[in-house]
Amino acid sequence: MPVRIRLQRFGKKKRPFYRLVAADSRSQRDGSFIERLGHYDPLTDPPEVVIHEEKALKWLRRGAQPSDTAKNLLSNAGIWEKFMNEKMGVPSSTSEEAEAAPSVDESVNAEETETEEEEQEETAPEAPSEDAEESS
Repeated sequence: MPVRIRLQRFGKKKRPFYRLVAADSRSQRDGSFIERLGHYDPLTDPPEVVIHEEKALKWLRRGAQPSDTAKNLLSNAGIWEKFMNEKMGVPSSTSEEAEAAPSVDESVNAEETETEEEEQEETAPEAPSEDAEESS
């Protein structure tokens, strides 16, 4: 059963609303589908596109072929590039950035250490100065 990722049209006349679905390629445009992957509303400004990344990647990995419009939507969302990188064996750019930049926990710990050192300096008892001893 060849699977296609394509758009299903909903809405009234001249008011389209689309669902991105994985469907059997032999089924009708608005007929039965296997799984809903997201939706696309072209009438809003900017157009609203919501795609469930994990579901879309699952179907792409299984060999589902996207229609031209579905491929454009996946590309704009960054999912198509992620799939192609995965297919070619190229590490994703997000994992490289995560390794290069310190994590949030590390930066928070560094700030806490600095503030603790400052507090310890402020609360440390001061040694009496020589001027105070001479005046007594």
